[in-house]
Amino acid sequence: MRRAFRILAVLIAVSVLITAIDRLSVLFDIYEAPRRPLPPTDMRPWLSAQPAPIPFGNTATRPTVDITVEDPGKPHDSIGTAFHVAPGVWLTAGHVLDSCRKAYVRVRDQWLPIARKLVHPVADVAVALVEAAERPPEIHLTKRLPVLGQDGYHFGYPGGEPAAVHTRFVGSARIRKGRPGTPLEQGWMWAERARTPPDIDGLGGLSGGPQVDRTGAVQGITVLHSPRAGRLTTTPVSRARELLQPEVALVADGGTTISPRDYGDHGTQVREAAGTVSLVFCSVWGLSRPK
Repeated sequence: MRRAFRILAVLIAVSVLITAIDRLSVLFDIYEAPRRPLPPTDMRPWLSAQPAPIPFGNTATRPTVDITVEDPGKPHDSIGTAFHVAPGVWLTAGHVLDSCRKAYVRVRDQWLPIARKLVHPVADVAVALVEAAERPPEIHLTKRLPVLGQDGYHFGYPGGEPAAVHTRFVGSARIRKGRPGTPLEQGWMWAERARTPPDIDGLGGLSGGPQVDRTGAVQGITVLHSPRAGRLTTTPVSRARELLQPEVALVADGGTTISPRDYGDHGTQVREAAGTVSLVFCSVWGLSRPK
C-alpha cells in the first residue's frame, strides 16, 4: 500500500515538473528577443539614383587607327566578364564564348551553365542566355554614341579579380581580326586614366565587361587592351543590339552619377553587391567546371 502511495506521489511530482517546464518555455518564447532578419539582397546596380547630365559633344566616327588582332592560337579554358541587360540575358565579348563547348556565369555566388549563346558573325560581341531562379538587377544600353573627351568606366574581372578602369574617349578605330581579307569592324577607342585597385598587373579577363558613361548607361563592350599604348577598345552597343530582342530596353541615361572619384565604389556595387557584372568561365572541351 505504501509502495502504491509512493508511486502515485512520484507521478504527481513529475506531472507538476512537466507543467512548470512547459510554462517556463512559454514565458521564454514570449520574452525571447526577436531574431534579426537576414540582410536583404541589394538590388540596386548603382550607388545613387541621381542621373548625371548626359555628355555632350562630337563623336569621331571616322577611324584614325588600324588595329590587327592576331590569331590567339590553340584555344584553352579561360575567364571573362559578362553583364545582365534583361531577364536571363547577359552580354559579353564574342571571343569570350566562341571557342567554348560549355560556359558558365557566376550568379549570386553560384556557377550556372549558359543554356544558349549567340555569337555575332563579325563583331566581337555575344549574348548568353542563363536560366536562374534569382536574377540580379540589370544595367541598360543606350543608343547615344560616346563623345570626344568624355569619361568612360569599365567594370569586370581581369585575372579573375574584381576591378574597374577609368578611361577617356579618344576616337574610332578599324579592327581586323586575323589575316588580311577578313572584314573590318569599327570599335571605340579609350585612353586609360586610372585603375582600381591601382596595382592590377594586366587587364586580361576584363573582356566582355560593360563600358558605361557618367550616367551608368552602357555604350560599349570591352574587347581589347593595348598595354603599350594604354588604350582600351570597345564594341559599340549597336552591334550588340543586332543579337538582342527588340524589347531589350534602351535608355537616354543610366540613372546614376559616376565620377573619377567614386567609380571604384560603383564597381564594387555593380559587381559584388548587385551581381550585375559577373565572371564567365569558358570550358573549351566541356570537361572542366569552375570552382
